[in-house]
Amino acid sequence: MGLMTNPYEEQQPQAQPSPQTPYQPSGQYQPGDPSQQTPYQPSEQYQPAGQYQPAGQPAPYGQPYGAPTQEHPQGTMILIFGILGIFITIFAPIAWYLGNKARADIQTSGINYSNEQNISIGRMLGKIFTIIAIVWIAFVIIWIIIAAVAASG
Repeated sequence: MGLMTNPYEEQQPQAQPSPQTPYQPSGQYQPGDPSQQTPYQPSEQYQPAGQYQPAGQPAPYGQPYGAPTQEHPQGTMILIFGILGIFITIFAPIAWYLGNKARADIQTSGINYSNEQNISIGRMLGKIFTIIAIVWIAFVIIWIIIAAVAASG
């Protein structure tokens, strides 16, 4: 087996690094030099806040993108009716109908509303739970017919 040494015993000190820096500071920013732009000042390519970029070009970092899109007036109601249709069946076909009507309005007007996702979710919930309700009513009618036939025979 090899010779083991105590790691806590004094050993020869390591060589100290040289005092020279590994890079040249000549290209760095000098605080008193007016010829260099400070790194934290905005450049001239950015427009002041409140002015918008022409269409088709993204706004610079930190600048507004324009007026926020408006909400469809029935978007939230359609979503609420779709959710209520899970528990109270009469709201499901209403949500489906209003969702189809709102979708047609959106397609004809061409306006992008901020709550279009609410409309589509409420519409889909209305559609799904209307179909489930129709299937459930069909099963109840079939069950009543079977019970009536069994009772009479």
